[in-house]
Amino acid sequence: MKYKNPILLCDYSDPDAIRVGEDFYLTASSFNFVPGLPVLHSRDLIHWELINYAAKNIPLPGYERVQNAKGLWAPSIRFHEGFFYIFVATPDEGIFFTRASDPYGQWSELKCVWSGRGYEDPCPLWEKDENGRERLFLVHAYVKSRIGFNSKLGLIELDSSTFQAVSEDKIIFDGTKTQPTIEGPKFYKRNGFYYIFAPAGGVTNGWQTVLRSKKIDGDYEEEIVLAQGKARINGPHQGAWVDTSSGEDWFIHFQDAGIFGRITHLQPMRWVDDWPVMGSAVKLNDEKALLVVGEPVNKWKCPEVSGEKNRRGLTQINTDVQQGQGRNGNNPPVSDFQTSANVEKNAGIVATSEKSLWLTPCVCTKKIDSKKFTYEKEIDLMGSWQKNERKGILFLGNEYAALQIEKSGENDFALSYLESSGSEAGDAERSEKILWKKNFTCGKEKITLKMKFRSAKDGKSGLVRFFAKYGKLSFKSKPFSTSNAHWVGGRYGFF
Repeated sequence: MKYKNPILLCDYSDPDAIRVGEDFYLTASSFNFVPGLPVLHSRDLIHWELINYAAKNIPLPGYERVQNAKGLWAPSIRFHEGFFYIFVATPDEGIFFTRASDPYGQWSELKCVWSGRGYEDPCPLWEKDENGRERLFLVHAYVKSRIGFNSKLGLIELDSSTFQAVSEDKIIFDGTKTQPTIEGPKFYKRNGFYYIFAPAGGVTNGWQTVLRSKKIDGDYEEEIVLAQGKARINGPHQGAWVDTSSGEDWFIHFQDAGIFGRITHLQPMRWVDDWPVMGSAVKLNDEKALLVVGEPVNKWKCPEVSGEKNRRGLTQINTDVQQGQGRNGNNPPVSDFQTSANVEKNAGIVATSEKSLWLTPCVCTKKIDSKKFTYEKEIDLMGSWQKNERKGILFLGNEYAALQIEKSGENDFALSYLESSGSEAGDAERSEKILWKKNFTCGKEKITLKMKFRSAKDGKSGLVRFFAKYGKLSFKSKPFSTSNAHWVGGRYGFF
C-alpha cells in the first residue's frame, strides 16, 4: 500500500519528529500564536493527530501584545531518560526548553538556557564522555536580521543537570560559500559519526544538506542529499530523520506551499557508506552504490510499523489534523484555534485601542487544512454588547478580509465587509477599508456569518467569499484572492 504526499496539508512549519517505542511525536514552529508548540502523535508516520500544546503562553515581556512573525521558532523534540524535551528559540530573547513525562499532560513553563538576540533553531544531543559523565550540547543557527550574519551553525554546551550554559557559543560550520543560508540543524549520532541534518539555499528553492564529523565540534564533511531537481515539490526544507522499530529510516520535511503555509512531506531514506540517501535516490542505490542526490517523491510504499498498523486506516491519506481525545478517550479535545497574543479566550471582552485586526489580540484563528471548506459563525445579537464593539469572522494572510457586526445603538447594528491594505512583507501595520456596509435594527436573536474557501489552480493560492443573510438583509462578497501568508499559512476564524 502506498501513501501520497503531503502527509499534512497544514502549516506545521519546521517540523521535528521522534519515535518512542511504537509511537511517533512531532512538533513545529508556532511563532506568535498561543497556545504554542503543537504536539502531534502518529502510529504510522502518515496519519497525525493533534494531542497537545507544550507552551500555553509565551512568558516574555511584550507578548501580551501581538508580535507578528516573532515568538517560538523551529523547535526540536527529544526523549531522554523518561522525559520529552522541546528546545526552541525566540529571535529576540534566546533559547528555551520545556519538558514533560507525558506528552499528553502538562508541560513545564519555558525556561531560558541562553539569552541573546539572533539565535534560532536549537537542537540538543546528550552523550557520555570517556569517563561516563553525561554531557549536553546544543547546535543552532543564526538570525541575520538580529545578529548581522547567517549561513553558519553554532554549538553551546549546557550543564546536563541545570541546563545552563557552561561554554561560550562556538561556530562549528560556515556554509557561506557552499551552503548559503544553512539553518534548522537537527543533531544525531550514529556509528561513531556526529550528524547535522540542515536545509540550505532558502525556503522556497533550497535543498537538504547533511554534515558529518568524528568530533562534535568538527571539522564537518558535507553532502547535499535531497533537492527538487525535476520534481514538483519545491524546497525541500527543514525536517527530521525518524526510524521505525522494524529498522526502516524516513525523513520528514516541509514544503513552502503559499497560502497553505509549510506543509509536511515524508521521504524514504536509507544509509549508504554512513551517509543518508533520500527520496528517489533510495530506489537507485544498493549497499555498494555511490551517493546520489535524491528528489522528493509524491508516492511511496507505506512505512512498515509494528503494533496497530491499521489503527487509523491507510486507505485514505490524512489531509487535516483531527482534534485529539487523548490516549484513553478521557482527555478533553485539543482546540486548534489560537490567538496571536497571551489572551484568555473565554474571559469576555478584551478592550483594545488598535485600529485594525492585524494588531488586535482578541482574534482566534485556525490553520487551513483543506483545499475546500466552508466556515460559519453564529453571533448572538441579544447578548452582552458594548457600543461600537464589533464581532465577526475573518480570513487572514499577508492581508485580510472580514465580515463583521458592529453595535451602534440599543437595538441598532451595522453589517460591514472590509479588506486590509498594507505591506506584503514585515510587520508593518495594516489599514482597513470598509467596502460595503448596511445598518439594520435587531429583529431576530442571531445572525450567521459564513465564508467559503477554494484552492486556486496553482495549488498555492486561494479565493475566499463571505456571506450573510438576516431577514431582508443579505450580502455576498466578491472573491478575496490571497496567495501568501507571512510565513505561517492562511488562517481563518473569529474576533
